[in-house]
Amino acid sequence: MSLKFIMARIKQTPYEVLLSEFGGVRSLARAIDRDPGSVNKWRKGDGTIPSSIQRKVLETAWDRGIRITANEIIFGRDEN
Repeated sequence: MSLKFIMARIKQTPYEVLLSEFGGVRSLARAIDRDPGSVNKWRKGDGTIPSSIQRKVLETAWDRGIRITANEIIFGRDEN
């Protein structure tokens, strides 16, 4: 299965999932101690989260009671 096929089935990119769960770019950036500009750059590519920050984002979400999975941070949220 190609990445293009997988991405076509996704309703939200990982970036979009995080923004909706954290409440926006600034809230997400504050939560993970990053500059909002650097977080916003994730959108400009294909909406993926850099692998170097994925663990921190996931742990921060869980610490805040945000229900998100590692799969959603890597692949996004399915339509279902």
